[in-house]
Amino acid sequence: MQRNLSYNYNINNRERLGEINVKQLEQDRLIEILEFLKVYSNEPYRNPANETNKIEKAKLENLKSKGQNALSLFKDMCTYLEDENYKKKVSSKWLDGSNRYVRNYLWAEIKHKDKKHLPSSISVVAENKYEQVKFMIYVEIRDEGSSEEDYVRHNKFLDEIDFDKEDMEYFGVTKDGMLFNELSKFEIKKYIQTSMNRENERIRVGKSFTYDVVRDNGDKYIFTAMKDTMNILKKYYEIAVQEGDRIDMDTTKNNNGPKNVILYGPPGTGKTYNVCNKALEIIDYDKYKDIINAPNKRDEVVKEFNRIKEDGLIGFCTFHQSYSYEDFVEGLRSDGSGGFTPKDGIFKQLCKNASIKSQKEIISYNPLENKTKNYVLIIDEINRGNISKIFGELITLIEEDKRIGDKNELKVTLPYSNESFGVPNNLYIIGTMNTADRSIALLDTALRRRFDFIEYMPNEELLSKDVEGINVSKLLKTINDRIEFLLDRDHKIGHAYFIKENLSFEDLVLIIKNKVIPLLQEYFYDDFEKIDMILGGSGKNGDNDYLLNKSIIKASSLFKSNQGAMYPDQVKYSVVERPSKKAFIRIYEEIKYETLDSNINLSNEE
Repeated sequence: MQRNLSYNYNINNRERLGEINVKQLEQDRLIEILEFLKVYSNEPYRNPANETNKIEKAKLENLKSKGQNALSLFKDMCTYLEDENYKKKVSSKWLDGSNRYVRNYLWAEIKHKDKKHLPSSISVVAENKYEQVKFMIYVEIRDEGSSEEDYVRHNKFLDEIDFDKEDMEYFGVTKDGMLFNELSKFEIKKYIQTSMNRENERIRVGKSFTYDVVRDNGDKYIFTAMKDTMNILKKYYEIAVQEGDRIDMDTTKNNNGPKNVILYGPPGTGKTYNVCNKALEIIDYDKYKDIINAPNKRDEVVKEFNRIKEDGLIGFCTFHQSYSYEDFVEGLRSDGSGGFTPKDGIFKQLCKNASIKSQKEIISYNPLENKTKNYVLIIDEINRGNISKIFGELITLIEEDKRIGDKNELKVTLPYSNESFGVPNNLYIIGTMNTADRSIALLDTALRRRFDFIEYMPNEELLSKDVEGINVSKLLKTINDRIEFLLDRDHKIGHAYFIKENLSFEDLVLIIKNKVIPLLQEYFYDDFEKIDMILGGSGKNGDNDYLLNKSIIKASSLFKSNQGAMYPDQVKYSVVERPSKKAFIRIYEEIKYETLDSNINLSNEE
């Protein structure tokens, strides 16, 4: 058989193949894993024990058998990649979180036994995505629960990559939305080397093995390639998990990072609070580093933010469809005597303040005080405005190398005042964006090119695991897993809705009724069948062991004689006024959860 080496991996010493001893797997069975994902990904499933139709029952039992077989082979494959120091940490199941559909991926983390507490790992994945079925092995950092310090520590390994010698693949998305696998190696190298700030930068480095490669080359060859890739990735992983680098972290912070940043994510994920943290970090990191991102200092962060805002170092505005260039930069306003005079908008005024005050501050004779103050403009809901209309010609001026004092300094003449205008180097712009309103992919291209993007997703680990017997963390994770499956990840429910001091069951009822369910109605356009699926089902009228009640409305009960005969019965949903605790537990019960260090199995389905 002709060997397919399209994945561009070379093994010089082919005799090494004979050294491999794979006890867990028979010859050439890895393809069965990919074959299962290729055929059955996203296939509906239900417990065959509850199926009365013999044909359907046989089909479901066959699907279950194939799923369990694929998972078993995948686990054995990961076991082969282990050694005395590196152990697999988490394995996914073949069913999704609802136990109703087959996953389109299998996934495991391999970590050093002494570094299990860190979010970095060498991940092994089998997936069916973007019309391609393949295995992947790469160094990555887990999004969920990772701090900015975790990202900075993890991404140090990027500086050690020898692009000329090591033939690795790069997976992920750049800050301006480009896929790494669409870029040349030169472009990737340039992007990594010129990235000023590695916070929330998620670049996976490793290898992929496509369905055709696995089929044409056989297990022993693929195992050798994976093992060799694993050995290369270990040196990167070991850099990514080096601890004790707080000084480097402080140095990174003091560089203040990119001048233009957008914090984006679903509602309730802490974007607004993190704007406060970022603003304090930019204004004076040395002064505020003890309270930035400290969970027990939230009130102090907000207090300092408001004080600095009153001092004029922070400007705040919200974009909307009616917001214009005249509001943001400058426009004409009536002078009260029949004429018009130019009036500065918030952006121009803050630029003026930053320029004038910086020049005054810089003449200090005390070198410790001879430091330019930073200014911050916060633009809330930046994606709701017409960017071209609001920024106008100034969209170019906010680029880092076009700022006043930089190598490509650029100024323009403003249309109303005829003033020469440029953007000072000490002005930082922070935007916020709700992805439930608009995907990052739909943003104005000019905006995407000039901003760095930092994603904020729900962090269920911040929530209580016991509120009067209800695991709120698991509750929200289940809801979000189902939303992601039925819709997308941009519409998940944020953890901030559930963060409250001394959260009670009564509080939880109000949050679900007044916050979560209305959001779900908006997301799914009042499609209560999908909301029913997300909230764990519905009961009959009066059954408070569910969050929703469902009833059948017959036309004959509403209209006289045969007037309603032509109309079909309708389903009516209603929100339960006083749900029981069981209604909440029902949402997540009997579902397997993949946590960092737990093997709790609440499901009978393997």
